Amino acid sequence: MKEKILSLLGFPPPTPLKKTYGPWKDGTSVVENTLVVDGRNVSNATALKLVFNQLQEGVKPIKANGKVLIYSVQPELLEDVHHSTYQRALEGISRSLAKELGGRGTTVNLVKLQPNVDLKNYETVKEFFTSGRSAFITGQAVIANDATKSGRELSEKICVVTGGAGGIGSATVKRLASEGATVVIADMPQMEERAKSLLSDKVSFLGADLTDEVARKTLLATIKEKHGRIDVLVNNAGITRDKTLKNMPEHYWDSLIAINLTAVINLTEDALAMGLIPEGGRIISTSSISGIAGNFGQTNYTATKAALIGYSASKSKELKAKGITINAIAPGYIETDMVKTMPLTTRIFAERLTSLAQAGKPEDIAEAMAFLAHPGAESINGQVLRVCGGSFLGA
Repeated sequence: MKEKILSLLGFPPPTPLKKTYGPWKDGTSVVENTLVVDGRNVSNATALKLVFNQLQEGVKPIKANGKVLIYSVQPELLEDVHHSTYQRALEGISRSLAKELGGRGTTVNLVKLQPNVDLKNYETVKEFFTSGRSAFITGQAVIANDATKSGRELSEKICVVTGGAGGIGSATVKRLASEGATVVIADMPQMEERAKSLLSDKVSFLGADLTDEVARKTLLATIKEKHGRIDVLVNNAGITRDKTLKNMPEHYWDSLIAINLTAVINLTEDALAMGLIPEGGRIISTSSISGIAGNFGQTNYTATKAALIGYSASKSKELKAKGITINAIAPGYIETDMVKTMPLTTRIFAERLTSLAQAGKPEDIAEAMAFLAHPGAESINGQVLRVCGGSFLGA
């Protein structure tokens, strides 16, 4: 049925994406059709033309499912006006090229580094963006700061995933556990039955209403007693209560703010205050592309998701000195159970509003979570990583 509708609308079928899910083994995930361009020295039109030539020749052999990664310098850190100006041009090139190549399933991303860094310290970042693990991430400009190592060991980590029984949450639990991490699912008590299929000697369930202060602190105290720490905190729990602002009942607003925002901040702050998150810890919150672009009938939801992006950016300055990173992930159109109930034509048009012309899967978000949880992602802090297939919304 979907193929018939695409044909009637004159839409070509999307290129199937080659994805890599599961445990990360060094050097095994890189895509063959990979082009890496170092544009950090671009400071004039001549140097920019050289990058243009390199990209033009480099993308011609890529038929489908290629990876293009461009390195630049963060323009705001450069004193030279011309160097800063032409570094900004690289961002424009990468975003446009992502739209041009998306129909082939090829992704294009830009990593903005500090001046005069050693690229060898960013091997984890490079491997992620040149692998099938980032197949649904394109057109992004990611800031990467100080880095001294590129380890990927998660097997010794204690991870807590709130909302871990849901679609994206359960995919994240499975992904972290596949690396050998110990994972605690923190969800509403009534979700325990749904979470049973995820449980193992490495995965446990703790029920708690995170909006309740006593329940929240009891949860953290139990984790401290059983595990001693939280190496990776994934703030994933959230709900929707859609209505236009004019017609929104007060309890729709209050419940969204309480669950999607206040509970996230309180859980994070309580965990930090209790000394549960050690040096090298990771805090990752699930935001949304709606928090960047807005969405009709979702002023409450988008307020919370935009706020989580702001919280990550602001809190990162404080946590940097403690060796802890905090980031947000903004999923785009993802095939969850809720999305599958939407009318087919609505889903098709939503897919066509992305460079890759298709929806993502919960596992795509889980791969991004696992990437940010790794020691080798220490250079990414205070950022929002859009896993949205190059959504035209908020682009």
